[in-house]
Amino acid sequence: MTVIYGLAQTRITLYASDGVTPTLRVTLQKETREGLTLSFKPEGVSHQLGSGASWAKPWLHRGFRAQLEVKWDVGLESSVETWASGAWGAAATVPTAQALSQILAAAFQAPCLVEPHLDKAFSFSAQPDPGKAFGLKDLKGLAHTGLDLVLIQTTVAALPDWSTL
Repeated sequence: MTVIYGLAQTRITLYASDGVTPTLRVTLQKETREGLTLSFKPEGVSHQLGSGASWAKPWLHRGFRAQLEVKWDVGLESSVETWASGAWGAAATVPTAQALSQILAAAFQAPCLVEPHLDKAFSFSAQPDPGKAFGLKDLKGLAHTGLDLVLIQTTVAALPDWSTL
């Protein structure tokens, strides 16, 4: 597990069901300290050859699958831009819980573009983890607490060149 600290926020671009036409660009509120985890799970399969005292377990490696997990103690405000006439419109401020709801609704239909930190040159296409429920806890009607977002890369790839980031 790799924890990446960056200065900029996380941005997620959502696409229409065709997977090509952008619809929304969400810039999430800055996560709390240690609230962003970018991990790379190795993908592949191992086979057991032989049995008894003479056996081996070779690993057929296919690459790595990135997973981004972002957590907030308190969800306040994020910004959303709409794609219209070939350009991004002015940013509108929305509650972070609403932004996460829009991300989940669109990203299950078509993969979204994830930029974990805008000051790092790394992005990937991802979809939400279907095993994670979207839960909202209310703090006296003022804000949502314990928000989290998990996005998993749709394709298997090599590890990024960290010297360029």
